[in-house]
Amino acid sequence: MSATPSRNRLLPIVGLVLVVGFLTTNVLSYLVSANALRTAIIEHELPLTGNNVLAEVEKDLVRPILVSSLMANDTFVQDWLKNGEADVGAITRYLQRIRNEYNAFTAFLVSRDTQAYYHFSAPPRHVSQDDPLDAWFFRMVDSRFPYEINVDHNRQQGGALTVFINYRVVDHDGQMIGLTGIGLDFSSVRNIVSRYREQFNRNIYFVDASGRIVVSADADTPVGATLQSSEGLKDIAGRILSEERGDYSFERHGVTILLSQRNIADLGWRVLVEQNEAAALRPLRVGFLTNIAIGIVLIASVLLLVVAAFRRHIEGVRQIAFVDHLTGLGNRQQFERDLEAARTGLDTRLASLVIVKLDRFADVNRRYGRAIGDAVLVRLARLIAEAAAGGQICRYEGASFGVLWHGDGEAAGRFARRLIMAIAVEALTDPDDGARLSASAGVAELRTGEGMGELIDRAEAVLNRVRANGGNGVATA
Repeated sequence: MSATPSRNRLLPIVGLVLVVGFLTTNVLSYLVSANALRTAIIEHELPLTGNNVLAEVEKDLVRPILVSSLMANDTFVQDWLKNGEADVGAITRYLQRIRNEYNAFTAFLVSRDTQAYYHFSAPPRHVSQDDPLDAWFFRMVDSRFPYEINVDHNRQQGGALTVFINYRVVDHDGQMIGLTGIGLDFSSVRNIVSRYREQFNRNIYFVDASGRIVVSADADTPVGATLQSSEGLKDIAGRILSEERGDYSFERHGVTILLSQRNIADLGWRVLVEQNEAAALRPLRVGFLTNIAIGIVLIASVLLLVVAAFRRHIEGVRQIAFVDHLTGLGNRQQFERDLEAARTGLDTRLASLVIVKLDRFADVNRRYGRAIGDAVLVRLARLIAEAAAGGQICRYEGASFGVLWHGDGEAAGRFARRLIMAIAVEALTDPDDGARLSASAGVAELRTGEGMGELIDRAEAVLNRVRANGGNGVATA
């Protein structure tokens, strides 16, 4: 049959279609999910992280703003400034108490009239309009806002980076007479950045208006570096510094980085939040690869089941097409296939055809019935199979059986005579009635170049001659 070659071609095609379909579906699903996740990170998660960081920074500033406001509205401070700033020790003690009571990093007071800068621990100094580091004071003189928050280096305390809350002190007429302020150590902001980095595996840093990085916890964005000189960021630095907020992506060390930024007007800084895209997509990628592996295993399992079912189907078809349902031997179609294989040289050994046929089998069916007749054929098939061990046997037709004997005609003739004698003494019907059956056999050795039809004709011809002479004998062509 041609079923096996067809199956061998069909199964790889089916497997390929299943694999390609499965991979296409999963790849498309992964790409859609990855794009949705990327969009969610850029448009929602990173801005939310930036807002949370900013909220924590602002939360840390609420109390200092309140304290600075209390200082500015304290009548002691107002009276001390109006009365000529005579007792420097008194204001120093006041500033020390404010610092200690509210756990501030620094506390100070600046007089508008004298431009003297009073500190909780350092000697007074004077601010100068010519000193760029004192520009914050003169900016507040002309400001219409009651206070401002700025980040600067504290020259009174070793240049430490400090968050200053500067509050205007006004008299009863609403005129500014001084500036109070307290400061926070900016390490608290660094701690917030570090905590969020550990918690969300995101790089968070602050840059000033010029693009200089002022707070960071990542080696790729070190403090003191600039956006304009950082790998990947330098290409979008102009956009970042010109937009109030924005979302971007760029390449750093061959890795795609997602970035969200927003301007913090009160501080004059920008908060930037980065996310490694590969790290963010890793769970999705692991799930994708897991699905692929599971799918391949399932497809392979299905194909194995199909192969097993196909084999069972082919075996069933073979049983129908090539096996005699009564005796279990091969039928004539199978026998002719075996003969053709021998004839075409697939089997290079000597071969002979033996056709055995029961004599007067029709009388058995009439006398005993078809059921007994079938039983006789089954017992005869078993007898021939035992006698012809090593040969190929079939139920040729009716009460005829064929044996492809591997040997020359002489050896096949000896086999046939032994078989005929065995049949003659075998009680194939009811042993009690003493009936015995006989059989005839025709033998033909396969000749080189002979067609299968010619071989069968020669064997049948000598078989018919034996039967015409009364049967129970063997003839060789």
